[in-house]
Amino acid sequence: MGHIFDGIRILDMGTGGTVPLALKWLGDHGASVIKVETHLRLDSARMGGPFYEFIPGANRGGWQEWLNSSKYSFTVNLSKPKGRDLIKQLVVKWQPHVLAESYRPGIMKRWGLGYDSIRKLKPDIIYWSSCIEGQYGPHCMRLGYGPVTTNLSGAGYLTGWPDRPPASVPLAYGDFPAVGSGMIALTSALLRQRRTGKGVHLDQSQYECNLYVMAAPLLEYLVNGRVMERNGNRLSYAAPHGVYPCEGEDRWVAIAVFTDGEWRSFCDVIGNPDWTRDPRFATLSGRKQSEDELDRLIGEWTRTHKAEDIEAAMQARGVAANVVEDNQDICEDSQLKHRGHFQELEHPEVGKVKGELPPFRLSKSSERHFRAPLIGEHNSLVLSEFLGLSDDEISDLYAEGAITTDADLPQPKKR
Repeated sequence: MGHIFDGIRILDMGTGGTVPLALKWLGDHGASVIKVETHLRLDSARMGGPFYEFIPGANRGGWQEWLNSSKYSFTVNLSKPKGRDLIKQLVVKWQPHVLAESYRPGIMKRWGLGYDSIRKLKPDIIYWSSCIEGQYGPHCMRLGYGPVTTNLSGAGYLTGWPDRPPASVPLAYGDFPAVGSGMIALTSALLRQRRTGKGVHLDQSQYECNLYVMAAPLLEYLVNGRVMERNGNRLSYAAPHGVYPCEGEDRWVAIAVFTDGEWRSFCDVIGNPDWTRDPRFATLSGRKQSEDELDRLIGEWTRTHKAEDIEAAMQARGVAANVVEDNQDICEDSQLKHRGHFQELEHPEVGKVKGELPPFRLSKSSERHFRAPLIGEHNSLVLSEFLGLSDDEISDLYAEGAITTDADLPQPKKR
């Protein structure tokens, strides 16, 4: 079985989460992806922990495996004219279908690598620019990263309890809605490129991608002019709707009941205690009006049962309920194991590592996941085979600092 993106060539000049992860998924499905990076200022995936065996190092970061597996690594010094010229040579000689970047607007242009410059070298290039707020507009130059985008899009404002300040989300959540939309735009552009022979500049605003996650509160304002406020775990059109304590230490289950039919099934599962026949709980509106007491009574029942048992019993009766999984639960999840989500790979510096497959499977195309590259691991491949440079030409590039090496590495910081 082949791979759906066999033959597609991509220059990955992205950093952070959005562009690298989207291109990793294409690499997992057959695309040849060159990760352009430098030893002088390590990519965030190489700088950030967790590090294997808690030892910092450019090749030891978990994020590197997660974002840049199934790629080649080519290290170049873009502050040098000859370094920038190597990117142009790759566009001309290697003929990538896609060049992707996630710098602040204007930086690639300043280097002579903007869309207008690159399309003169390869008119059918697909040039994907992804940044926080797009390539133009009054705020396009704002600095940001995933956690900031999460708050910019309103998710932080809505996270927390009504009587407390916004709790925000301690993750770069804002990066990941943009991965899917970037994939859709990129594959659409590849189809158009194949059909028409024409290229395009994809200008992606990660802020706008995140707004689609916030559809419900946005519509509240667009339709009714109402600003949605923090409401803890509750939802205006469901009750019970929350996270409840279970047997064991720090174990929890999430339960959501949307209809009166689901409510009757819920009551059957918990054994129909007397309080479930209280008329106040007979309808959704009644349960919403008495939600504090409802949650208290449910919590008294759930804390005497295992979260996994509650999940199984509720699911069997058509009630949405799931264990609130911690990191260990996820890594041991039987469904993820069955689908082969986590892949064990051999890494030359740290031994066995765990990578992840894309979250979709194609029935007529297999995956070909391979480990993330060591920094600069494929410089010889790129310089000799893809660019056809002689040994003398390559030696000159190293001597002039256009290609970076381990000698240029800064000392990684532990965090």
